[in-house]
Amino acid sequence: MQRAETKCSSRIRCHHLLKTFWTGEGGWSEKQFADGTITWTSPSGRSYTTKPGGSLFFPQLATPTGELKIDKLAEPAQERGVMMPRRRATRKQERDERIAAERQLNEQLIRREQWLFAELQKRRQARAADDPPPF
Repeated sequence: MQRAETKCSSRIRCHHLLKTFWTGEGGWSEKQFADGTITWTSPSGRSYTTKPGGSLFFPQLATPTGELKIDKLAEPAQERGVMMPRRRATRKQERDERIAAERQLNEQLIRREQWLFAELQKRRQARAADDPPPF
């Protein structure tokens, strides 16, 4: 697969994006074989074949599993190329929300620890007042 066409950072990511957003008529198509090999066909008709790397390290797992029967294929999203879905929030906004949630959780834990410490102090003081003198 040519990086210039897809602009992906990894082969796995490109495969996922192609299968999800740029398939169907006029888009990419793929055929997966029982051994895990995938042949991709670009809109221009050029084919690219990828073989699974795991079969090199685990050949016992590279045995064919049989044919997969698919009743109906999902329709591809129109006017979408190889790209991620649109975000609802920016990465910074998502990060800020995660930080705020973590800080809120930390504050709750600190308040709980302070309450427990205060209860422990009260119990110690109550016990100290009830101790009989040593004989």
